[in-house]
Amino acid sequence: MELRPLSPEFNELRSVIISSNLTSCYLVLEVLKSGENETLNYEKFKHHWIDLYKSIYDIVSEMKPRKSSRKTIR
Repeated sequence: MELRPLSPEFNELRSVIISSNLTSCYLVLEVLKSGENETLNYEKFKHHWIDLYKSIYDIVSEMKPRKSSRKTIR
């Protein structure tokens, strides 16, 4: 997965969004696991989550939009 280059201010915003999303996912998972008396390692979670995200992103980016065979009714 390659991210398109952005201007410095937009690149910073993108980094904040990615970090925020990753942290939110981790916190939700941590709360869910706390009921099972398990602790999570953030770095392991981060690498697993990023790998999963990249693999899904790669699959979706290879998909082509489906051409609609439906005719518009007017």
